[in-house]
This record gives sequence, structure tokens and C-alpha cells, in this order.
Amino acid sequence: MPAPGKKVVITYILILAAHLGHVTEEILGQFFLIEKFGGLSRFVAINIVLFGIVIFLFVYTLKGKRWACILSILYAGVMIINGLGHNIATIVTGEYYDGYAGGFSGIALIIIGPFLIYYLRKGLNTDG
Repeated sequence: MPAPGKKVVITYILILAAHLGHVTEEILGQFFLIEKFGGLSRFVAINIVLFGIVIFLFVYTLKGKRWACILSILYAGVMIINGLGHNIATIVTGEYYDGYAGGFSGIALIIIGPFLIYYLRKGLNTDG
């Protein structure tokens, strides 16, 4: 697999920014699962580790590693589902604060995720 083009890089950076915004929105909106993870400190620590893994995938995707590209496609799919979940839960329950915060940034994840998947798959199908 050749190194990815500009569209992959830009789209990946956008989803990373939306991901950071999403975690921030969950914290500020008091997402109910924060307490299930053992409180704010543990929630933030878990998200720092997860984000670090995604940065690792991004770096190796930039190096043209097929395995990183495939795992990045999986990451984008999880982000789409995450965004959908927050939005559906907010609509169904009518709760945002002290509930299902993350819907606004979830919209960005829902929009950006398919583009990232498309560009990554296109790169996988390119002979290098």
C-alpha cells in the first residue's frame, strides 16, 4: 500500500479533532458513563490511552502500513457508531446534560467517518 494522499491526511486529522471534541463534550455534558468508568480521572485516563492508540494507527497509516489502514477503517466505523449512539439516545430520552452528552460532536463523527473509510479503502485498493 502506498503512503496515503492529502485527502486521507486531512480527513484523519478532522476525525481526530472531532474525537477530541467528543470526549470534551462528554466531560462537559456530564455523560452518565463517566461514573461507570470510576470517575472523571479514570475516564480521562482511559480516553488518553485510546487516543494514543489512534495516533499510533495514524502514524503507521501515513507510513503506508496495510494493517494500520485496516484498523483505522475499524476506528472510523466505531466513531460513526459512537456518534449515532449518542444522538439516538439523546433523541429517545430527551436528555443531554447528566445523560447522553456527545451528540453535537457525534454529528461530526457521523459525517467524517464515512469519508475516512472511503479514502482509506481507496488507498488499500491501490497497487503500490
